[in-house]
Amino acid sequence: MSIPKRSGSIIARAGFALGIVLAALGRVAAQDDRQIPVSFTATQADQGQAAYRQNCQDCHGTTLDNGEFGGPPLKGGYFVGHWGAANVAALYGYLSTAMPPDRPGQLSPQTYASLTAFILSNNGYAAGERELPLDPDAQQKMTLRK
Repeated sequence: MSIPKRSGSIIARAGFALGIVLAALGRVAAQDDRQIPVSFTATQADQGQAAYRQNCQDCHGTTLDNGEFGGPPLKGGYFVGHWGAANVAALYGYLSTAMPPDRPGQLSPQTYASLTAFILSNNGYAAGERELPLDPDAQQKMTLRK
């Protein structure tokens, strides 16, 4: 069975158009998956320090690595080993679902964002003009790789 010449031309054009659409969608998806640097403000980090003193310091210590109740270090090599290849969404997600251990998930989303900013600032990430977002999709794009 042969396809009439006109039908073959329509099929070819439709296939070509479909290829262009799929290529464009692939570029958009690739752009959406790109990693961006971490962003948080100095104000967020300062607010995070106050929240840290109130909620985290007993376990993790005054310097984030000298807690009296065995909390793991939140800075330096330990932090890099556990979080250095992750993104902000992973760190924020862990904090907001597992911390503090005696009342996990009980702090406000903004407090968890501030705590995340404070921890990041103590690990060499620089504060900027944009707040650390609460949106998980935006956090997912923020790589912790340096």
